Formats: sequence, C-alpha cells, structure tokens
Amino acid sequence: MYDTSLFEAGPGLPERIARRFRHPIAAGATVGVAGYLIMTVLLVSIGLLLTKLLLDGALGRWDDSINLWFAHHRTPTFDELTAWGSRLGDTVTVIAVAAVAVAVLSIGRHWAQISFLVGALLIELTTFVTTAFLVERPRPTVSHLDAVPPTSSFPSGHTAAAIVLYLGLALIITSLVRNLVVRALVWSLAVVLPIAVALSRLYRGMHHPTDVIASAIGAAGCLTFALLATRTGAAVAERVDAASESDAGASEAVPIVVPAEASGVKVAP
Repeated sequence: MYDTSLFEAGPGLPERIARRFRHPIAAGATVGVAGYLIMTVLLVSIGLLLTKLLLDGALGRWDDSINLWFAHHRTPTFDELTAWGSRLGDTVTVIAVAAVAVAVLSIGRHWAQISFLVGALLIELTTFVTTAFLVERPRPTVSHLDAVPPTSSFPSGHTAAAIVLYLGLALIITSLVRNLVVRALVWSLAVVLPIAVALSRLYRGMHHPTDVIASAIGAAGCLTFALLATRTGAAVAERVDAASESDAGASEAVPIVVPAEASGVKVAP
C-alpha cells in the first residue's frame, strides 16, 4: 500500500488556491511560475546584498579564507574524488537520473510524483539561470580545477540541482515504499550526495561558500513550490471530477411509474 498523501490534495493553501482554477494543469503551472518569480527575487536580492554590501567586510574575508583552505589542501586523491562528486550535480547526470525516474514512475502511472519532480527541476533551472545572469558574481580567485562555465559564481547550480533532484526523489520514494530500511537508505543518500556535490564545488574552486548556502535556500524553496503546485493541481482535479460525477448523476434518466388506473388499463380484481 502506498502513502501518497504528500502529493494529494488536502485542506489549507492548495485547496484555497484551487478554487480560482478550473483546470489542474493551469493551476499547477501558475503556482510554478509564481514560485520561479518569488525564488528569483529572493536569490537575486541575496546575491546583490552580498556583492554590493556584505562581501567587503568580515563575510567576504570568511568566504576567501574557506576558498584558500580548500586550495591549500588539495591532493591527487581528493582531486579525483571531487571530480566525481561534482559530476553528481552536473546537467548530464541530473537529466539522466530524472529521465530514468520519470520512466519508472510512468510505468506505475504516478503522475503526481512526475509532475512534482519535473516541476521542481524546472523551477530550479530557471531560477538559477536568471539569478546567475543578474548577479554576475566572479568565481573564487583560487585556481579552478574545472572549466569555467559562462554563468557566474552565484548561486551554485550544481548544488541546487543536486538538492532538488536527490531530496525530491527521496520524497517520492518515501511516498511509494513503506520498507523502513529502504527509506533510511534513500534519505541517507539524499543528504550525503548533495553535501558531496557542495564540498566538491568548493574544493575545486568553482564557488564561494556563500554561493552554496544561497543554493540550499533556493533549492528548498523550489521543492516547496513544486509540492504546492502538485497539490494544488490535485485539488482542482478532484473538484472537477466531483462536478463531473454530479452532472452525470443528474442527467441520468429517472423512470416514471404510471399507475395502472391512469393508463386506462383495467386491473382485474
């Protein structure tokens, strides 16, 4: 038996938002776009606050000290390990893992979980690209172990994508699997893998610590809005189904019984 209540409609905000819509896709998409706008404004505000004000003080010095510490403690072994750790959050890996997950979920017809995962990744991607374009923070001044992409340092797209993907999958698997051992393993990986990605990006000189912290905040918001969008769409779908069943019941022909006396037929005693 599945425990899919996390992705189902329920009382509260999803139900209140659902009252404004007649189609579940429109409802979910609207909440998703709102999530993108809200998270983009939040992350851009954090990024500009950092780059225009806070990084000239103690916070900026802390950022630089962490970058230098990682650069001074590099070894060939850690270089190789962090290369793999960084790949756990790159675009190819995220798309591949998400595609496999969607394929497996579609076999079981778990459409709500698919909507949640795809929506969370879309919100994360669009938020990250817009924020990186608007903030334009330079990469750390230490040597970079990876090719420098055209996007800016703030926020860490690898870290945000890893959090959204692996935590999102953990939520989905938890809703479908009741085995406690499997759940514990899944949540352990969901915590360890994003941390490995974040530390790898710091070690390889690709991001500042504050980039990673902001990415964690952004990823949490993306997951939250994706879940809200999924539950809102489910609430609209339930209301539409209920209305359809009510209309179908009302339109059914009701047989009319005519008394024998009214029909002109004499009934023998």
